[in-house]
Formats: sequence, C-alpha cells, structure tokens
Amino acid sequence: MNLLSLAWRNLRAQKIRTLATLAGVALAVASFVALVGLARGVGETLSVALETRGTDVVVTEAGSADLFASVISDSLVTEIAAIPGVDAAAAEMTRMTSLADGRSLIVSAWAEEAFPWQALTLVDGELPFAADTPTAAIGEGLAERYGLEVGQTIELFQSEFRIVGIVGARSVLARNLVMILLGDAQRLSFREGQATSISIRLDPDAPAEAHRQTIERLQATFPAYAVDETEKLASGYTFARIADVLAKAISIVAFASAVFAIFNTMSMSVHERRGEIAIMSAVGWPRRRIVVYIVVEGMLLTTVAGIAGAALGVVAAHSVSTTPTIAGFIHPEISVMLVVEAAAMSLAIGLAGSLLPALRTVSLSPASVLRGK
Repeated sequence: MNLLSLAWRNLRAQKIRTLATLAGVALAVASFVALVGLARGVGETLSVALETRGTDVVVTEAGSADLFASVISDSLVTEIAAIPGVDAAAAEMTRMTSLADGRSLIVSAWAEEAFPWQALTLVDGELPFAADTPTAAIGEGLAERYGLEVGQTIELFQSEFRIVGIVGARSVLARNLVMILLGDAQRLSFREGQATSISIRLDPDAPAEAHRQTIERLQATFPAYAVDETEKLASGYTFARIADVLAKAISIVAFASAVFAIFNTMSMSVHERRGEIAIMSAVGWPRRRIVVYIVVEGMLLTTVAGIAGAALGVVAAHSVSTTPTIAGFIHPEISVMLVVEAAAMSLAIGLAGSLLPALRTVSLSPASVLRGK
C-alpha cells in the first residue's frame, strides 16, 4: 500500500469530518474564483465595449470617479480632431438610468455623425435620427430580456423614446446598451454643451510608435484632462478597483478559514492515530516519510476540494452575472490562469494546514507517544 492509498483510506474512515472539511475548502476556492472572476470582468467588459466601437483613447475629466461622474465640454471634439495622428473624435455622454419598474440600464449618446455609430451592427431597423419624438437603438441582449421590438417605446429621462433599431455586438455591455443622440441626452438631462468623455480613434494605418507619440501629444495639449488608452482606462476604472480589492479581501479571509479547517482536521486525525504513527516510527519509518504521509493526506483532501470549488466558482460567477440587477453589465473573466491560481492556493492550504501537525507528531519519540496514549 503506497502513501496515497493509505491517505485515502484514512480520509474515508472519517467521512463526516472529511466531507465537512471538503465543503469548507471548496467554498473558499469557489469564493476566490467567483469574486475575482467577476471583479476582473468589470474592467474587461468596459475594455471590450470600447474596443468594439473603434475607440483607442478616451479623454475624461481629471480626477473623476468614473465615466458617469466625468463632465467635460463637447467643444473639445474640434480641438482634439485637429491633433496630428487623430483619425476621428466623438463627444459621448454615458448615463445610468432606470426604467419605470426600477431596473437599471446604461445609456450612451453620440452626435448623429459620430464614428462610434459606424461600428454598430444593426440586427433590425435603423440607427437613431433627429425627430420630434426622440429615437433610440437598443442592444439585442436588452431587447431579448425585456421583450422590446422596433416600433415600441422606452422611457428614458422621464421621456418616451421610440425604438428604431436593434443592435448586435460582441461586447456583452454593448449588447445591453440603449443608444441615443447626444443632443437628446444633453437636453433631457439638462447638460447642454456637456459630455462625459471624448472617444478618439487613432490613425489605423499608423504604426504603434506613432500611436504612442499621438497619445503623448494629446496629454501635453490637454494637461487638465485625463487622457488614457482604453485598456488603461478599463483597468483603472474605479468600480473595477473597488471590486478587485473587495474580492481579494474576502478571498483572504476565506482562505485563512480554510487553512484553520484543514489544520483542525489534520490535528484531530493525527491525534487519533498517534499509536499507529508511533508504531510506524518504531518499525523504521524515517521521520521525513511520516511527515510526507501526513502532508499527502492533507493535500489530497484539498486537491479534491479545489477541483470541486473551482467548478462551483465558475457556475456561481455566471449565475450572479445573469441576475436581473447586473445582467448585461458584467461578464465574468475566468481564465485558465485564474483556475491555476485557485489550484495553487488550494494546494497551499493543504500544505499549510497539515505540515504543523505532522512536524509536531514526529518531534515526539514513539515511547513517549505510546506512554501518553
């Protein structure tokens, strides 16, 4: 009988204790995978949404907490478009609003001739146009969730908008947006002449070095504003940073609890088998082998729990992202590397929780163990 099968036999001998410990470690791993995956998904969702509409650089109010809080003048578009290396610039207003039933949604608005409209793929109808009754296009994800169709109306900013188009997109955020004309958004939100950001498309034929020089030129020309590449903007997004900090903090607490659970389980297991371990030592088992035997048992326990926890975390993250309150805003970013991180932490839990009981046991002589039994 090898060490692995011997460890498995010992775990099966205490089914209730083993299952309880498995559950504790699995929940710790699941919380890590789900929370970190959702936190990373906040920034990644925003980044993909910006990239799919052809935005390379975003100009916002310096120091603003997020895109919704930023306030800048839409007249910056003309100045920015004149910068060498800038292919196109568009003022954008992004607002969070609610439907009559309280469900939240995000509204993005651009001028009728702005370049972001060009990146949209119409599934049905047409893009918004100036009319007596304001018009809107909605993402197909939003249309499916709320049962909306072209020709129906939707209430935004306490005004009725006629839906004239359904838009398809690769980005989960774009699939759940409401898109309207900038003039309508400014008028109905009492923000005439304002925008929340300026989206910039760099010269697509220019090399990467030329793009870098253009960004530096923009930063030097507009020092009072935040000029960021889309990827940097998404990673530094306030909500993404807060979510990441909370996810890590909760995960640390969960993993610490799991370590104590393994430590308690292995301490009890070792204590109950002190006589068996003393006999192993008496018949010639070296201390190192006994330590490995006990540690293998702890790591076998956490390996099974880690696999179950990772699977549970993936399911939990996707389940949370489809709840009505945040559906369409976040898509979990669960990569292979995240699962590898979870597996490594699971093994670390097993090592940390079982090593101390093992070392404490082999520090005693077989005779003293048997006398104290």
